[in-house]
Amino acid sequence: MSVPASPGPHEPHFPLPPAPRPRRRKWPWVVGVLVVLPALAAGIVLATAFGKTTASPCLDKSQQVPCVGPGQTWISADGVGRPRDAAAPATTSPSIPALAAPATTEPALPEPTPKDYSVELAIQSKQCFGSAGCNVVVEPKLNFLGASTLLWECDITYSISGDTSGELIETAYAQGGTAYRVDRTSMSTKTSKVVPQATVTAVSCRKP
Repeated sequence: MSVPASPGPHEPHFPLPPAPRPRRRKWPWVVGVLVVLPALAAGIVLATAFGKTTASPCLDKSQQVPCVGPGQTWISADGVGRPRDAAAPATTSPSIPALAAPATTEPALPEPTPKDYSVELAIQSKQCFGSAGCNVVVEPKLNFLGASTLLWECDITYSISGDTSGELIETAYAQGGTAYRVDRTSMSTKTSKVVPQATVTAVSCRKP
């Protein structure tokens, strides 16, 4: 029968050393710096631009020079304020002068004269008595040969030949334009072969 071996002296207990911590890598931090710096620079540029916009010297802050500044000064392209009269020509539209209406006065027309009229006699009735002659009724037909008579009212005197008693004097009235007021004339001729004739001898005109 075997005898169990007696236990030996106890071995001392040493705790296990802690596991070494992994070393942090430095490159992620460097990457972060590289990302943040451009963003920060862009923000500074935007802030500067925004500051320039809000601090615009123009009267209207939404505009850029050149423009009208406070006190009606002129801000030139270099950003320097100058009196308004030293600026470039005003940008307002030039006033357009009103067109004068053409003159409507009618040209002066000379007063009509006898040569501006002609007159013919139209026989309205004729009654003959053999050797005793004829009784004739005539009516004048006037024609104007000159310029317009719209500005005139005229008395037109004419003479009629062919009557047994001699020359007959009658008057017609021009009322402007070609409107006439005339009277018929009764006359006696020696024979049926006599043809009465008329001639304008005088014209007296006036403005209506």
